[in-house]
Amino acid sequence: MTTETASPPATRLFPLRAVVLPFLVSRVISDLLIFVMAKSRTSLLSAYYSGFAKWDGSWYVEIAKHGYGPKPIPGTESPWPFFPFLPAVIRVGGWLGPSEAFVGVAVNHVAFLLGLAGLYRIARRHVSPRASELGVWLIALFPASFLFSMIYPSAIFFAASVWAFCFVEERRDLAAGVVTIAAVMVRPNGFVVAIALAFAVHWIPKRVAIVCGPSLLAFVGWMLYNRDKTGDALTFYKSKDGWPEIDLVDFVLRDRKIVIPHLLLAIVAVVAVIAVWRLLPKSWLLLTALYLVPAFFVGMVGLGRYAGEIFPPFVAGGEILRKWPRVAVGAVFVACVALQALCVYWVIYQDYLP
Repeated sequence: MTTETASPPATRLFPLRAVVLPFLVSRVISDLLIFVMAKSRTSLLSAYYSGFAKWDGSWYVEIAKHGYGPKPIPGTESPWPFFPFLPAVIRVGGWLGPSEAFVGVAVNHVAFLLGLAGLYRIARRHVSPRASELGVWLIALFPASFLFSMIYPSAIFFAASVWAFCFVEERRDLAAGVVTIAAVMVRPNGFVVAIALAFAVHWIPKRVAIVCGPSLLAFVGWMLYNRDKTGDALTFYKSKDGWPEIDLVDFVLRDRKIVIPHLLLAIVAVVAVIAVWRLLPKSWLLLTALYLVPAFFVGMVGLGRYAGEIFPPFVAGGEILRKWPRVAVGAVFVACVALQALCVYWVIYQDYLP
């Protein structure tokens, strides 16, 4: 059960109890929380945009409508740090008639459902059916899971990364290469998925070329686009100086309370993986480390959602909860929903007040 070459169990893509039910229950909870918190601060007509399209969502919608615009001014916020996959999908969907914000929310709901299906599929290869189901419920109700409903890249990254690993384990390398493009091009640190996948295929040159090559070409293409439009191939990285970042040193010395929720969620994710690390493929451990650890040094605001976007902590969490009494498991899920409500209140209503 713990080898990466084991045959996957025969399962439907969207089993009702294991995938569809957690999706429906969690999206009702998250969507209602977002809408209610937004409605409490604005009019009914504005609640949709001030909730689901808030913060980064407004940037993605603007990029989808108007593109990236001129070269950014150093030290000021601009669209350039945001990667192009999500706004491209929103723009294409907008051609069909719906508003860009509606397309963004709808796409993320579909992506999250696909991600849950991938999580259950890959978990069944390494842990028991009950642990697999619990892992799906965990990510669906995770305190930061409301972001899967908002116009953030979280749902697409989660779905693309988990299916990339699914396809690699099933030796469907071409399919893995295609979905890895989405993982790499949907957010700046998505390239770590390609690195972990290269490790997963044991650095066999042919498999690395098929699995990682397409996303590398896409990434190079994005750099060339940056250079063409701004004169600098690394504009997407350098323009992040418009946003103040809080690293671990800054947090300790200046007592920046705003990062505490992010830090706690990331710690829980890492601890879960460490607790059952012997059951998990080494490539999963590498993915977790590459995706979470650098944020402690380059910017911790966002760690909470990073912890909820990668699948290994939830496979690990499902395996841990499998051994707990049902009452304790129920208490964990209730606590997750309560903490999610608090996070939505903080993000939507309180505007990230420290």
